[in-house]
Amino acid sequence: MSQSYNEPVNLLLVDDQPENLLTLEAVLTDENYNLIKANSGEEALRYLLKYDFAVIVLDVQMPGMDGFQTARLIKARDKTKHIPIIFISANSKETNHLFAGYSVGAMDYMVKPFVPQILKSKIEGFVSLYISTKTLQMQTNLLHQKTLELEKMNNELLRVTYSLTKVEAQARMIHQTSIDSMITFNEEGRIMTVNPAVEIMFGYPDTDLVDKDIHLILPALSDLENRSGEAAGKGLSGKYIVGKLSEVKPRRANGTSFDAEIQIGEALIDEVRIFACTVSDITERKQAERQLVYAKEKAEIAARAKTEFLAMMSHEIRTPMNGVIGMTDLLLETDLSEEQREYADIIRKSGDSLVAIINDILDISKMESGRMELDPHPFSISSCIEETLDLFSAKSKERNLEMVTCIDPGLPSWYIGDVTRLRQVLMNLVGNAVKFTDQGGVYIVVSKKQEDEEYIELEFCVRDTGIGIQADKMPQLFKPFSQLDSSMTRKYGGTGLGLAICKNLVELMGGRIRVETPEEQNGTMFIFTILLEPYKSDHFMEETEPYCASSAEAEGELQHKHILVAEDNDINQQLISCMLQKLGYSFDIAENGELAVQWSETRDYDLILLDIHMPVMDGLEAARLIHARTDKHPPMVAMTANVLDGDKEKCLDAGMIDFIPKPLKLEQVKRLLHQILT
Repeated sequence: MSQSYNEPVNLLLVDDQPENLLTLEAVLTDENYNLIKANSGEEALRYLLKYDFAVIVLDVQMPGMDGFQTARLIKARDKTKHIPIIFISANSKETNHLFAGYSVGAMDYMVKPFVPQILKSKIEGFVSLYISTKTLQMQTNLLHQKTLELEKMNNELLRVTYSLTKVEAQARMIHQTSIDSMITFNEEGRIMTVNPAVEIMFGYPDTDLVDKDIHLILPALSDLENRSGEAAGKGLSGKYIVGKLSEVKPRRANGTSFDAEIQIGEALIDEVRIFACTVSDITERKQAERQLVYAKEKAEIAARAKTEFLAMMSHEIRTPMNGVIGMTDLLLETDLSEEQREYADIIRKSGDSLVAIINDILDISKMESGRMELDPHPFSISSCIEETLDLFSAKSKERNLEMVTCIDPGLPSWYIGDVTRLRQVLMNLVGNAVKFTDQGGVYIVVSKKQEDEEYIELEFCVRDTGIGIQADKMPQLFKPFSQLDSSMTRKYGGTGLGLAICKNLVELMGGRIRVETPEEQNGTMFIFTILLEPYKSDHFMEETEPYCASSAEAEGELQHKHILVAEDNDINQQLISCMLQKLGYSFDIAENGELAVQWSETRDYDLILLDIHMPVMDGLEAARLIHARTDKHPPMVAMTANVLDGDKEKCLDAGMIDFIPKPLKLEQVKRLLHQILT
């Protein structure tokens, strides 16, 4: 696009006489010129530094720097040497003036008085030349700019062409070397192109498939048609769901099928709609998935077998332990010498230790299988900690250890959570603290870490002043069956399960556990957090002391209560009989569930205690029948060595109101019977 110079044209008028400048201005004022006047050569040179001029009209005779000197300086400067100069002089007959003027670069020479029209005509010629020159410069610059742009576009085109060539080469390489089959077909389903992988996957030479129906090798392609009304993308037909991976069963040349994954694409090329699909053979992946499912089923079977084995072993161990611990309880209630009481107490503690080990192993088993569940109920934090410390009060007194609890006074007293599991964590940590501390004390601090609308996150810190733990041993603390070293096991005992159980329980309650070494002090700090729900109740919950009735009270107040006991094991029969006699209750012993059902229909009982595993009829079936056949519905309580999750629920579903695990303890039986019968 051509352009012309439209800017105002500057003319420089130089004369020392103001009246001469006014004359020049009057001659040129009607034209579209920007007239700039200077009354000396020096002033003219200053204007030349600021403006660009088309013509200079220069007087020759001026004081100081005359016109010739001024012209020489103008012509000496590169930027101004091309500006036409018209000299005006009053010396019309002095030839040397004319030669001098032309010699310094003047384009014309006029003698005063000049003819205005001639001056205007000469200036118009020079201005026209100036405008033509400027226009030519602009067009030249524009042409140069367009040339640069074209060069840039050409370079970009070359780059894009190279990139496309490279991409095309890469695409061709992928198409030729891919292990996945790549097939294009038209709207009629006719195959247009295939890659070499098709012959390997389907058994057809690539040329044999061109122009064949796509359903020959992909009979299930019609199942991938877009029948759901799903909107098609811009420019797409919507015949197939584009971009979605689908599993199909393609057919080989020999008629066999195989597992494959297919993805369809669509494009419009030269007004022709083309579909492309990629077929991946996933036979090995499917086999691996089937093997994984099989392995998972085997692992689950093995886990169930392990759990059932542990449950059976637990039942088989707890059953005789019921007699050992129960009879020891009764023995400790009799008149014994100090030596006999010490022996009986050792038997009792050894039995409790064995039961604790069994419980730990079962807990780890349940955690590993993901069957551990929480049982949330309202509870008091302070009571939970006090009950835990009471268990270790005797041992701490023996070692002269102080047991200190500090609970943030701003915390609520009651929460909803699984107090049994929280107590289990505290028992493990406090038990270890007491075990490994010979002097000083054990300190429990409880504080609030954060709170939202649903939960409060509490932080517990159990600190001791014991032997401490080396930093390099800390990472293995929370691994099952882990001990710091064999000498520790020999000196302090333990299975190495306690801290692993703590970690699992804490995480089950939404928290984390860590171990630290107190700065500048001996000992260890175990810090854990748990999430609890605030207990929101309008009534105040008072903590009650456990009731322990004496034999005399039982004889006086509960001797009229009649209890039916269904138990097949002779030792357990003898144990529960001794306990009930000591507590002052009357009772009958049935050897199986069927006999218990019969007696419940003909006799009146205030309570029925049912063992779960019995010959002829088990306790669950007996409970269901008693509940269904009798109108009196006496309360029923399960006595069992089964301790797996779900056992308690089974008992409750059968119509029982509570669950008492074996081995039975006299205090536990006393408290339960009093709770139910009063």
